[in-house]
Amino acid sequence: MKKNPPKLVKVGLFSGFEKELSYCVPEHLIGKIEVGSIVKVPLRNTFAKAVVTGIDVENFSANFKIKPLSELVQPEKALTKDLILLAYWMRDYYGCSLQSIFEAMIPAVVRLGKSAQSAKEITILRSPTHEEFLNLKKRSPKQHELLEKLMKINASVLKADVLKKYAASTLEALVEKGLLAESKRTLNRISYEDEFSTAELVSALDHTLNDEQQCALDNISKLLDEKKYATHLLYGVTGSGKTEVYIRAMKKVLKEGGSCIFLVPEISLTPQTVGRLRSKLGVDIEELVVWHSNLSDGQRLDAWRSLATGKAKVVVGARSCVFAPLEDLRLIIVDEEHDGAYKQDNTPRYNARDVAVVRASFAKSVCLLGSATPALETLYNSKNGKYGISKITQRVDNAKLPLIYVVDMKHEKAGANISRLLHSKILERIENKEQCILFLNRRGYAKTFWCPDCGTVEECPHCSVSLTWHKNTDKIKCHICGYEARAPFRCKKCNSESAKWKGMGTQKIEEHISTLFPTAKVARMDADAMRRRDDYRKILADFRMGKIDILIGTQMIAKGLDFPRVTLVGLIDADISLHMPDFRASEHTYQLIVQVAGRAGRGDGSGEVIIQTRNPESAPIQYAKRGDMEAFLEEELSMRSKYNYPPARRIVKQIFKSQSLEKLEFYAEGFAKLADEKLSSLAEIRGPTPSPIEKSEDFYSMEIWYFCKNVRNLISKLSPLRKEFPFDDDVMDILDVDPI
Repeated sequence: MKKNPPKLVKVGLFSGFEKELSYCVPEHLIGKIEVGSIVKVPLRNTFAKAVVTGIDVENFSANFKIKPLSELVQPEKALTKDLILLAYWMRDYYGCSLQSIFEAMIPAVVRLGKSAQSAKEITILRSPTHEEFLNLKKRSPKQHELLEKLMKINASVLKADVLKKYAASTLEALVEKGLLAESKRTLNRISYEDEFSTAELVSALDHTLNDEQQCALDNISKLLDEKKYATHLLYGVTGSGKTEVYIRAMKKVLKEGGSCIFLVPEISLTPQTVGRLRSKLGVDIEELVVWHSNLSDGQRLDAWRSLATGKAKVVVGARSCVFAPLEDLRLIIVDEEHDGAYKQDNTPRYNARDVAVVRASFAKSVCLLGSATPALETLYNSKNGKYGISKITQRVDNAKLPLIYVVDMKHEKAGANISRLLHSKILERIENKEQCILFLNRRGYAKTFWCPDCGTVEECPHCSVSLTWHKNTDKIKCHICGYEARAPFRCKKCNSESAKWKGMGTQKIEEHISTLFPTAKVARMDADAMRRRDDYRKILADFRMGKIDILIGTQMIAKGLDFPRVTLVGLIDADISLHMPDFRASEHTYQLIVQVAGRAGRGDGSGEVIIQTRNPESAPIQYAKRGDMEAFLEEELSMRSKYNYPPARRIVKQIFKSQSLEKLEFYAEGFAKLADEKLSSLAEIRGPTPSPIEKSEDFYSMEIWYFCKNVRNLISKLSPLRKEFPFDDDVMDILDVDPI
């Protein structure tokens, strides 16, 4: 009798090969292997881990020898079918390897095959007879006491908890008598289950939707009912109750048995979002999991397993949360969709917002993009009908948008950090027991150590950037590579003691504010202050409960946070992003001003915003002051269209890096000539030119920019060129599609 050929699978390896390979499934694993499973396979003289990307994908001759899989690494499959399709799309769009995408999608702790944490537990196996119970009481009072307690609890308990109060011999005796049984139980390490949670539920009370909110929800509900792909923009002013609309949409999905992904751009936004969702959705703490880079390996594994097994139906988190292995995915929410934090800065250099839209298309689900300041690309897609749109123009309960004042710092005292107007407004808030937020998007104490005698600036020896002074440790630090040294007191070039520190950071503002307002409780929130895993949560909880009067911070406090007692927001230096060498500088500045300003006046009190600037007439500042986003966007879109910048065309940036400047220039110029010869019909090619930061971590870098209409067409021709080009071993190149 002829045997059926063994079942074949196609796998993508985590290392070694870019091409997918085929293996057969041994008999003991048939029925256990699925598309998305992590397996171990033989490769040359060793074994490698891989993801199953297809089953029964090809016919083969009986004479062709094909190796069998070695083992199944994880009992749960790591990738859903829509994630496999997404991986192929990312490979073709971002021009990166399938291996790098799988590594981004699947946490290392899962790829390594780590097991869930388990513990021994004690269960009552049978109830004692009346005679047994009396004998225990008479002869073994401790055994009687333990058994009686367990019978009252009537549930399994951890063995470790039992051994805290009773001797091991007491427990073992009851097991030997057949009254108790010992077994293993998987433990879940649940994120965000602690004493801070109550502070995050203050603003989670239900309220009736206003007409605009209800209209938006009706539009989204209609799309969910159609059970097919759609992307919809929820365009609402700050404080307009977008989160309430998200929650109502999620409730609908959960009621119908579906699952949801909720993306936020910053880790600092996660605690408040999790607190609200757990309260309003009425879900168990194991049904909603948290996903971001600050989780421990154990928490990450348990969260992943809850998602992969279907126990969790909702996941909240930052960028990589878009890859959560959820089945029956019905809704992906991207809050603050315009935010640059959604862009990954190493390979694969994806934008989580764009990946969310594509994943929704493969999963036939709805992608809901929300923002008070949508990205121009998103608005462009809504204008041309690619995305739907709902607008909310009023704040919840008709609360007024804050009054905005622009202060020209050129008219303030030389060297002043806090204007006279901002000083008086802070004083008012302290007297009224209200709260303030002060925003400065630069950490550290001072930015530059500059010598007026010879013009030397203290720079990082590994990067072409100035070193920042951190006064609390008296160290100078590079915010790119992490280099640090003792702070200087004289110029290292001419030995002049006239050298001085210029510029300011959050540490300096914190010190200054604490001196100006000694009775106020002041706290700082930036990457230097947030060292431990729960620092974000503790600061935000203390601020919400009124334990902090003035919160000073960088971009992590600029968006999404809802504090009803905040009635004043001050932007210390609103010009920082305006002077960046970036065609999006004006857009980013406008978005940042509006988002920071939106933290004020979200409760019963009216809000005020003070914008300190040396460019008061600049377009983003004037449009933000007037609250005229439509006019700003029209002007910005017109400018982009005139110069053929996105969204009129797409950009692909090719970055060349080398520790040898001579080799870098030679190979970058050589590739540019080849690209001009082979790709000029697909794109306008500019460069090579030095990168804005020419040297980083001892590597010099140059860039070629490709302006094109169709990214995938360009990548399909650019990728083979990169593989064929004879790069020196000391020169590398990286693709960055849709750079921001």
